Amino acid sequence: MTVSAEDEFAHVRSSQARHPALALSAAALAFFIVFHIRHDLVYSVSPSTPVDLGDARSLFATPERAAAAANRFVQVRGTPDRQNALELDTKGSWVFSQFFQVLQTNGRLYLHRRESPLPAWRAERDVFEGRLIRFRDLSFAGAIRHYYATHVSAAHFFRPADLAAAIAGAGAAATEGVTLRDLAGDSVKLGPADLLAIDLPRPGEVRVALPRSRFSDEVAARAAIEKQGGSVVAKDTTPGDTTAAAAQQAFFVRFPDGKREAALGALGDLDPRVAIREARDQIRIRLGEIGVEGRDALLVRDAQNQTARIPLASAATVRTLADVQIPDDAYLLIEADQPRQHLHAVIASALLLLFGAVNLIGLLGGIRRGRAR
Repeated sequence: MTVSAEDEFAHVRSSQARHPALALSAAALAFFIVFHIRHDLVYSVSPSTPVDLGDARSLFATPERAAAAANRFVQVRGTPDRQNALELDTKGSWVFSQFFQVLQTNGRLYLHRRESPLPAWRAERDVFEGRLIRFRDLSFAGAIRHYYATHVSAAHFFRPADLAAAIAGAGAAATEGVTLRDLAGDSVKLGPADLLAIDLPRPGEVRVALPRSRFSDEVAARAAIEKQGGSVVAKDTTPGDTTAAAAQQAFFVRFPDGKREAALGALGDLDPRVAIREARDQIRIRLGEIGVEGRDALLVRDAQNQTARIPLASAATVRTLADVQIPDDAYLLIEADQPRQHLHAVIASALLLLFGAVNLIGLLGGIRRGRAR
């Protein structure tokens, strides 16, 4: 006689390993992370031989070439704007890197030099190799744009004739601003309130600045100049760097013919902080206050609020400081960023995809078991 023992656990329902929503969320998160690092994944398996893009100026004359080279290892030549460069550091690391614009690209190419210290062979040439990325794809693009727009002003130099032609061509529309190409080849938008400095040479004169630490008063400074045969024409009161003005006193000086070089050499030997340069007057005026007379002269207001005529032939340069605005179609070149340095993205993506697939398989299996019951 056979006695069948009833399984005491036969009517106990087996619980699922995890809630379906949790498995779905885990899989979705894994796939989202893979999507987020997709650019690194593609770049890691791209060729390690740089794509030669040539000169930066010609590259951005045809934007399609830059777009085709995005997220590739490239080589490009250009002139860096070292004057307005930023120095970046990671808090607590004491590792510094450089960030600056490449000139003659209308603000469309920026360079991040991460190597610290920078190898001499990179510093000695203006050829850059690295990863080219669309600026809008950067996670910190908004922060960099805001910082440049509010903290960084770049100096732009213009030909006086170009300024006069732009104002004359704009006519009544000049009250809304003009667009000028500076001497570096970049286009600059100027508004009516933008301040311009017009430099006017003083023929036959030299600007001599003597340190106050050695020549404490104006009388002593003038005596030192006159001892070398110079005649002080006027004191330089042009607005400028207040720190430099506090440390030195500057004069416009004229020297006799044939004795100028020897006199300037003797003045330079008095102190290493003696500064000698070409003498220039400077007129600071807003764009909206400048008029033109034909195409031969600029019309400005002098200190007595009288209209003054400045012949274009007598003006050396026109310059301004303009906020740096990073356009939407700008690119960033991360120097020395090699494709194989991102192979970890392949490993991470494989693990994440496997993790997501396991969760999806488990989710589907749980659904099938639920339907079978």
